[in-house]
Amino acid sequence: MKLSISDIKYVRQSLQYRAEYYKDKPKYKQYLAEINEVIKKFIKLEGNHYKDIKSFNEKINKQIEVNI
Repeated sequence: MKLSISDIKYVRQSLQYRAEYYKDKPKYKQYLAEINEVIKKFIKLEGNHYKDIKSFNEKINKQIEVNI
């Protein structure tokens, strides 16, 4: 089964969203570790197309705060 780059990005972003949800729940520590391993594999699949949206949004928010 071949996935397009947009499919890979969608799955990775979904997994990252799920990982954020489980980050504060100690009961799901093993599940979170497994999700993080899968996320790393999807990041490798994206290669040069990978962009970390969360850090990008943080940089933009900092620039907005500085300009205000």
